[in-house]
Amino acid sequence: MITGATCSGKTKLAIDFAKKNNAEIICADSRSVYKNLDIVSAKPKPSEMRGIRHHLLDIAEPSEDFSAGDFVKYAKMALEDIKSRGKNVIIAGGTWFYIKSFLDEKELPKVGINKELREELNKKNNDELWQMLNELDPMRASQIHKNNKDKVIRSIEMCKGLNMPVSQYQREEKEPISALWYMPKISRVELYERINARVDIMLEEGLFDEWRKNKALYPNSKILENTIGYREFFELERGVWQDFNQAVEKIKQRTRNFAKRQLTYFRSNPDIKEI
Repeated sequence: MITGATCSGKTKLAIDFAKKNNAEIICADSRSVYKNLDIVSAKPKPSEMRGIRHHLLDIAEPSEDFSAGDFVKYAKMALEDIKSRGKNVIIAGGTWFYIKSFLDEKELPKVGINKELREELNKKNNDELWQMLNELDPMRASQIHKNNKDKVIRSIEMCKGLNMPVSQYQREEKEPISALWYMPKISRVELYERINARVDIMLEEGLFDEWRKNKALYPNSKILENTIGYREFFELERGVWQDFNQAVEKIKQRTRNFAKRQLTYFRSNPDIKEI
């Protein structure tokens, strides 16, 4: 298992490990699972993969809902496929809930998508949604940042579907999956410098054009609106930012804030070794 903050070097580390250990990679990233979100998700290019097969890229449309339960289902299929060919398995990514759900010893509760509820919830702002979740399940709310709108909405949906707090749901035991954990060693200063540089590169590669294309392809996608790197262009369109440069600076700031939370969380896990 190779995890870490965005822009910390997970992709290169995972590919280096795969080269040395006859392995293939299962990508655990909540945005690279979607088709056409190539630049904004920093999806690895074929030239970067160096011949290593990557699984769970481009398997869903941005107009579709893709949950942690979906990730677990497809990751299990990929795991068995890789093992059947005599290869080792590396899971690489920074979406902690996907990783935890996959390795957890208990089955996720089966709660379907409630489109009417989601439409209603998406009309509310982040503070209102988080407060609603806090009333339904204080423990669950304490584990999710209020700006992670997708996860807050899914948690509310699960509480209402189960008719009880998700954190109190008694899940069925399953066979645990053991893993060795690693993350790239990087200082916060270097991480922030990399993030700023990457955003500039993404813009040079056509981030804004990618956003416009996907906005036209998926006009009602909440995934696009809740993705850092796209959200700021939607806000620019609505007049939230004065100009393009201000929107770009907001992308950098939000990415740095997100990476800071990731770094703090992963470093608090004693099972993860920094290398």
